Amino acid sequence: MEEDKMLIVLNAPSVNDEYYAEVFEGILDFHVDFAKKVIGNDEVIVLADADTMPLLEDRLPAENLLEAEIADIWMRDFTTVNPLLPIEFVYLPSYLEEEHAEAVQGSFFDFAEEHNLNFVRTDLILDGGNVVDNYVDKIIVTERFLEDNEIEYEEAKIAMEEVAGVQMAIIPYDDEIMGHADGMLMWLDDNTIAVNKYEEPFRSTVLDELNISFRDVRIVEVEADFKIDEWKDFASACGINVNALTTFKNIYVPVFGSELDDKFIELISKHTDKKIIPINAENVCFMGGSVRCLSWQITGSNANKLLEAAKN
Repeated sequence: MEEDKMLIVLNAPSVNDEYYAEVFEGILDFHVDFAKKVIGNDEVIVLADADTMPLLEDRLPAENLLEAEIADIWMRDFTTVNPLLPIEFVYLPSYLEEEHAEAVQGSFFDFAEEHNLNFVRTDLILDGGNVVDNYVDKIIVTERFLEDNEIEYEEAKIAMEEVAGVQMAIIPYDDEIMGHADGMLMWLDDNTIAVNKYEEPFRSTVLDELNISFRDVRIVEVEADFKIDEWKDFASACGINVNALTTFKNIYVPVFGSELDDKFIELISKHTDKKIIPINAENVCFMGGSVRCLSWQITGSNANKLLEAAKN
């Protein structure tokens, strides 16, 4: 794989999964459309089980497909974080039963073992959706990280520095169910953050923590069209453009067919040299996540192993 590209991995829902049955076709369409947008810009693989794979084989090239048994579609949450120096946290979210969470992460561990993937493991509890990092030296999580690990602010910062060697900001969260940071902000480059424009006093609390933790970063506030809709108790992510995926050269931005999409892209384009690639997320955003939530990023030998497996 070329050094200036990342591998983006998506996991299709199983055609046998009753939980996603009513939205199965829409999710599959999203995965196919997303993958087609990635091809030629970065690398991409869509995973699917044996029963689902035939539904993808005539829609994507064979080298972009890999058979696998991964227990859920939200790859960001239970896989490794930081594609350059991958770390695996414990997936034990408060919104899922422990047995289910362990089964989901266990399916990823089985997949990783099958393909001989290498990464660091830690006992810290953290969903991948609550990790927004610049892949270099800074990471942002919400206060849910403190609650899940039952640790204090300063202790948490020390623990993260020991595990990942990064500076960390710990912001309050706006989603009471998941408490994820990746629906609140994103990195445009190593030192520029785009953050949703919130109402006071929540806005100042978020911005103050970012400024205190990262004294050299630029902060760009962006409009978001927050929805009150829910799907199976999860709040909609429609209208939240910051749930984007950033690679070395590209930013894949979820769009929802609104005027804010163009305004968002126009604004962030002024603060990054990366190519902006819109991804229509209307088929999935109502479930509580979109482009970033449904994807996993890797580089180096791990990426090459999966690309080779797909080719074979």
